[in-house]
Order: sequence, then C-alpha cells, then structure tokens
Amino acid sequence: MMPQTHLLGCTYPLRPALRTYLKTLSHLAAWLYERPVIYTATGLLLTCITLFFWQLDAYSLFDRTETETAEVARQMWERGDLVTPFFNDVRYFDKPVLLYWLIAAGFTVFGMGEWAVRFPSAVFATLLVIGTWLFVARLINQRTALFAATMLAANPFVFGLGRTGVTDIGLTFFLAGALYSWYWSYSSQKREGYLWFFALLALAVSIKGPLALVLCTLIIGIFLVWTSGWRAVLLSMPWIWGTLLFVGLTLPWYILVTWANGWDFINTFFVHHNVNRFLNVIDKQPGPWYYYLLYTPGGFFPWIVLLPLGFRHLRFSSGYWQHQPANRQLDLFMAIWFVVVLVFLSSASTKLPHYIAPALPALAFLCARAWEVQTREPGRGLRLGLGIISGGLVALAAGFAFVLDFVRDPALPELQTSIERTGTPWFLAAVCLAAAVGVLFSLVRRQAFWAWAISLLTFATIGLTAIDRLMPVLEGQIHGHLLDIADILRREADSGYYPATLGVYAPSLNFYSGIDRIPVYESRAQVRYRLAKNEHLLLVTTDARLSQTGLDLTTYKPVRSAGIYKLFVLPPSAYANVCKVPCQ
Repeated sequence: MMPQTHLLGCTYPLRPALRTYLKTLSHLAAWLYERPVIYTATGLLLTCITLFFWQLDAYSLFDRTETETAEVARQMWERGDLVTPFFNDVRYFDKPVLLYWLIAAGFTVFGMGEWAVRFPSAVFATLLVIGTWLFVARLINQRTALFAATMLAANPFVFGLGRTGVTDIGLTFFLAGALYSWYWSYSSQKREGYLWFFALLALAVSIKGPLALVLCTLIIGIFLVWTSGWRAVLLSMPWIWGTLLFVGLTLPWYILVTWANGWDFINTFFVHHNVNRFLNVIDKQPGPWYYYLLYTPGGFFPWIVLLPLGFRHLRFSSGYWQHQPANRQLDLFMAIWFVVVLVFLSSASTKLPHYIAPALPALAFLCARAWEVQTREPGRGLRLGLGIISGGLVALAAGFAFVLDFVRDPALPELQTSIERTGTPWFLAAVCLAAAVGVLFSLVRRQAFWAWAISLLTFATIGLTAIDRLMPVLEGQIHGHLLDIADILRREADSGYYPATLGVYAPSLNFYSGIDRIPVYESRAQVRYRLAKNEHLLLVTTDARLSQTGLDLTTYKPVRSAGIYKLFVLPPSAYANVCKVPCQ
C-alpha cells in the first residue's frame, strides 16, 4: 500500500521519493533551528549580496577616481605590463598595483565593463562585514556581532565604497583583517593569528600604500603601552616568519617598479602621493581639523546616536586595563583604533569624506556594544537616543520632500523634472516618516532591538531605491552624455583623427572609447599647436571653456552635442581662424 501523508486535515498518497525529500527537509529545518548561527550567517550573506552586488553594473563608472582606476587596469591588461601602471599613456603612480591586478583579472572573467571594475570592491565589503561578525561573535556574543556587522554594512560610506571600484574599501578590509588577527592572537595566545596579521597587513600596503603600516603601528603601539603589555607581546610575536611573509608579499612589486622607473616612482608615489598629500592640500581637497567630526556622525546615523551611552561605561584608566585579562580588553582596543585613525586623518591636509573608512569597523563595534547593552538593560538615555533618531528621520523625510527645490543646474535643465517624474523623493520621504513613527513606538516600549531593525530596513530601502530609481535618471542626464561622445571617439579615432579635450577632464572618455591617450588642453594655443601638425582634431569641450579660452569655433558645427559637451572635428585648415584674438 502506498505511503500516505496528512496535509490540512486530508490524507494524500505519498510516493517514497517525495516522502524521503520531505523527511530530509524536516531534518534540515530541525538542524537549522538548533543552530541559529546559520540563520545569521545566511541573512548577513544575503544582505551583503543585495547591498553590494545587486545591479552593480546598472550604471556607468564615476568620474574621476573610479574611471582613473579602471583605465589604469585596462591599459595594464592590454599592454601586458603588470609592473608599471599607465594612465592616459603616462606612468601613473598614484596607488600601488594590487587593485589594478584584480580588476585586470576581472576583465578576463567578466569582460571589459563595470562589473569587472566593481566586483573586487563588492567582495571586499562582503568579507569585511562577514569577518567583523565572526570576530565579534567569537570574542563577545552573537547579538553584538550581528549589530556590528549590520551597522558596518548599512551606512553610506561602506555602501558607496562597496559599489565603487576604488582602493578605500580594500584598505579597510585588509587593515581590519590584520587588526582582528593580531588581537585574536594577543587574547588567545595563539601565534598563527600573528602570521595572518603580517599577511593581511602586506596586502593592505599593496593596495593603498604605507598608510596601513603607519595606522597599524600607531594603534597596536598605543594599545600595548596603555596596557603595559608591550614587552611580553613583542617577544611572543613570530617576527622572523612574519617579516619574511610581509616582505615576500610587498617588496617584489616595489622593487620591480623602482627598478623600471627609478627616482620618478619614489618621488611621485612616496613623496608626492603620501608625504605631500599629508602635509599639503592635493587636488583641491582641503578641510578643517574638524572635517571628519562633521561627516562621520551624519554618515553613521542612526547607529552613532547611542554611542555616548556606551562610552559612559568605558574606562580609560591605564591602571584599570593593566589588571584586565587580554580577552577583556577589546573595548579599549577598538576605542584606540577609532581615535587613532580619526586623529591621524584629521591631521592630514588633504581630506575627503570616505577617507575615514579605516575607522568604521571600530566605530561599528563601539556602536554595537552600546546598542546591545540597551537591548538587555534599557537605560535612561535610551528614550532620548531613540527620540533623536526619530527626529533625524523626520528631518531626512523633509530633506527628500524638498530636495527638488535645490536641484537646479543650468547645465542639466531636465534633471529636476526627470527626478520628479519618478516620484522617488516623495516615496523616500514617506519611508522615512514611517520609520520615524516606528522608532517612536520603539521609544514608548523601550525596545532598542526594534529601532535597530527599523533603521536597517529603512537604510536598505533608501539605498536600493536610489540604485533602482535615481541612478537611471542620473545616468541619462550626466554620464550618458560622455558615453555618447566616447562611442564616437572610438569609431573616429580608428580613422586617424587625433582625440583631445579642451578643459574637460573625464577619464571615462578613455575607458569607454578604449583610447590610451586623450590630452587635456587648457589653452587655445595648445589647440593651434596640434592643428599645425596637419592632423584632423577630435575636440571635446563645452561652451563655457570655449568662452574662457577665446577659442572661436563658430564656423564649425559640432558633430555631436550631448548635454553641456560638444564634439568638433577640426581640419588642419582650422589653424588660421580658431582664435578671436592672436594666440599666445
């Protein structure tokens, strides 16, 4: 007689294969239920896939840092030169070579495009989140680990860097991995973690430069001095094998690139892009000493709101920590990590908001500790903190509702209408208002866990809506114009025409046209000089730059007008009449 099963009060015949399948599912469900860590790991992985990989290639690369990185990797891939980076056919020593290698490898797997450029960053962001969860779960508890991992994933810094082909998220991952490995060995007295520390530190230096070495030295050094444990730790670290590992991973490329380029590499990379960038403002990127004190709280909202409740219980007395076992000093280690990176970057002359990224794993941990305490033992400050979060969400809703009043750019006359047509600002305003109400309810019930879940869902909704609804609009209004021109350059350059721009620095033209060199002219004299060589010139410029330089192209009709950009084909005969007044 065929086996039967009961479903919704009815009896149905059940084939043996199907019964075996359902029995297996039942066992799997029971196994998962007994192991909640599997739920957490699966949920975090799905969260990372959604935040960092979804529609990763749905919009073109951003000028300028991302397109510069992509173009260097493209030229390295096509030249077959894995030692000397080139950009615009000129040696380019802005960053070390590791990310270029990874992107170039991606071109082989995924083809030439956005997915290959951004895939390493998405992987780094995912590994950073998962690694933080594993580290904190091992040393503290599962709930704090969940809070730290999700707070690290759900903030504009990591969300943006994880979807952009730049070095910062790679530096953050390798630096965090190195410090996690070091502290794990320090607290457990297991030497193998120190080897991971040296290896990951080497990769951090290979992707961003000596900054990682400086930060690690300061963080660990100050921590050991604070706890008076430096002598025993320094004696226990495997310096010989660790140094060999570090040198073996970092020095080969540095030696080869120095051998091939000599003092030019040393002066450009070490002196200009590291020392000079710290001491002087580079690329018009200044900022006051309190620069990161302004950007970090806004970028880490709402998680940072409860941070003062955690610092209230954190002791900084050196005598107190000297009597604590190594496995109970993690709070101090993370506080020193965050403060060291914050102070060091605030001391630098050149600043950008996302430079604070190496401090975020420590900040996420400190915020997670504060939130976890409030979920177990709600304090008097919880309601104030949740009230601030609710008020911040209301302010954010107002910002979305009225943002269109400030989106007025003469160069993009249709941008405001295009965004309004999607209805996205009003949708996001409604999401923030609903979240504010939810946090208020959490305030009344004194439920920090509810506020965390609502905030996490709100951030994911805002971020994914921006990717799905706003980015296509920006793509058409901003990036699409340059892509059209790049397509023409790619076709016409094969005909022997010489491409150049006048006052337009857009590395995306190089990457999407596949042209190694597109000079950027700043004066009309440079244009005439090129025309004097009896070559046809493909010139990309704007009306504003034509007016500023006094270059008269009124007798020539642009072959393509895309937004503010114009593409002219100038024959050698244009040499005599391209200037309104004599060129100098």
